[in-house]
Parts: sequence; structure tokens; C-alpha cells
Amino acid sequence: MKRRTVLTGMAAGLAMPMLARKGFAKGINLRVADSFPTTHQYSINCKAWLDRVTELTEGEVTFEYFPAQQLAKSADLLDAAQNRIADIVYVPPLYQSARLPLSTVAALPMAASVKVEDMDKLNEAWFQMMTDQLNEKELMGLGVRGIRAMVTAPYQIMGRTDKFETLEQLDGKKLRSSGGVQERSVKALGAVPVGIPAPDLYPALQRGTVDGTLFNIPTAMGYNLQEQLMWATGNLNLGLFPIFYAINEDVWQDLSTEVQTALIDGSKDVQAEVLSADTKRAADFTAALEAKGGGVYDVKPEQFALWNERLAPVREDWVSGLEAQNKPATEVLEAWSALIGA
Repeated sequence: MKRRTVLTGMAAGLAMPMLARKGFAKGINLRVADSFPTTHQYSINCKAWLDRVTELTEGEVTFEYFPAQQLAKSADLLDAAQNRIADIVYVPPLYQSARLPLSTVAALPMAASVKVEDMDKLNEAWFQMMTDQLNEKELMGLGVRGIRAMVTAPYQIMGRTDKFETLEQLDGKKLRSSGGVQERSVKALGAVPVGIPAPDLYPALQRGTVDGTLFNIPTAMGYNLQEQLMWATGNLNLGLFPIFYAINEDVWQDLSTEVQTALIDGSKDVQAEVLSADTKRAADFTAALEAKGGGVYDVKPEQFALWNERLAPVREDWVSGLEAQNKPATEVLEAWSALIGA
């Protein structure tokens, strides 16, 4: 009987957050889990966020941080928050699209001029989208609430030797895509999508298996793709990779307003470090292409209407598919379009 009591107590301890109710006086400890290795800039920035929250709360809020899938596998992180194995978890909507379909809106191609330099505005727009739309329409229905939101730089078209400035130049060219919306975007633009995992893209470009790729510039630098590319657009938005950090809703409601504010403000305080790192990588990528006689270039404004006409069905299919499931996809897409000026 005694052993059973001990085991029951241990299970309860794992399931419940180490959380003192309301206020700072007794101290609060939260368990945070994600899938990034400790050397990844998002893991480093997550740790900076948690340290900043501890600072803002004068040491009364502390964290146990579990990176690199230590607490749960990447696919199980949302479940971990729902089951209160973790209090706060990393949630990438594109990897949870069956459960978070509305939150994939940021991955849709939008024919609007966007640059790496606009990333602070895009991140703020995605945070506002989370708080104004997606928390209520999707996340809270799963028992979690988004409190931290970030997006990658927009996906661009990159050429191994070709400079793609018009739709005619894309016709029939083989472009790597990661599947899903990206695959449909490549087809819509007249090119041929080829599914290749990111780690395998470098040798695929080297061998000429593909003529180019959809990729975002800072991440391309991380894979050394500048060594196999000559040209890249710099002002398209062929989709973003959005992420959340979400907290269990019951845990959130147990926190004081001061702690809730510290969690959100602390995240905003440290995100500039990620943006700065992305800006530097983008500059290094551009310099590497220019050194070979290539470069990063803007698609001309007069082309945007033509590109948008081709990409519109990708967005329309996304809306119609979700509306058929009684999801407010039209409202969500209109809100996102307004926030990013598309």
C-alpha cells in the first residue's frame, strides 16, 4: 500500500506544474520543452527569454528547460502541454497541421514585397495574429494558449545558375520544395516541384538534380547553399515558417497578471537577437553570391500582379478546404493579409 501511495504521488508530481498559485510571494517554477538542440539559435534565444522573465519577476519565476526533445519528442510536445507534463512547449503549426490548420496561414504564398529587413514587422504581425485570432479560434480549443510567436524570413526562389525574374523563366524548371503548400506554389508558378529534405539539398544542387529551390535566405546560409547557388530573389513572400510557444491554459489562468505580462514582454525583449543574427546571415549570403558574379535581386513591381494571379488558387484551395470543415479560414486569411499588407 505504501509503495502504491508513493507511485501515485510521483505521477501526480509529473503531471502537475511546479507552480505556486497567484503572485510572486511563494515562487513559481515552470517546465519548458522544445525540440531544438542547445546550439540552435532558437534554443539559445529560448533560454535568454526564460532568463529575462526571471529577471523581470525579480527571481520569483524560474524555469526547468528541456531542449532537444528531452521531455517529449517533437511530435508529442503539444500533447505534453495538454497533459501538463510540461507547462510551456514549442509548437510548429506546419508539423501539427491536422490539429492546427488555421495556424498554417503564415505558410501561404503572398504576392507582396517583403525583405529580411522587414522581419521585425513580420514577427510583430504574427504575434498579433496569435493573440487576436488564433488563440481564440484554434489554440485555446486544444487547452493551450500561444504566448510567444516567431516566423522565419520569407521563402525565396533561388537558382543554381538561373536568375528567375519572370514566370516564363520558371516554366518547367525543377525546384526543390518541402511539400504541402510549397509544392502547390511551385506548380502554380509553372515549375516542377521536387521533394528533397533540407539536409540533402546541397548535394542535389551540386549534382544538378534541381535547378533551384524555395528556401529562406538566413537558413540557406546555415546549410552552406550559397556554395551551390548563384541567384536568389530577395523581396518575395512565398510563405513563412511560423512557430509558437504555448502554455497550458489552466496553468496560464493560475498565473497573476504580472507573471503573464512578464512572459510576453520577456519574449519580445530578446527576439531582436534572433533578428540581428538573421540579418547578418542574409548579408553574408548576399556577399557570397556576389563574389561569384551572382546576387540577391528584387522581382520587379510589375511582375507582382502576374505572380499573385498564379498564386491566388493556392490560397483559395486552403480556404475552401478548411471552410468545408467549418473552420473560419476566410476570416483568418483576411486578417493575416491585412496585418502584412498583402
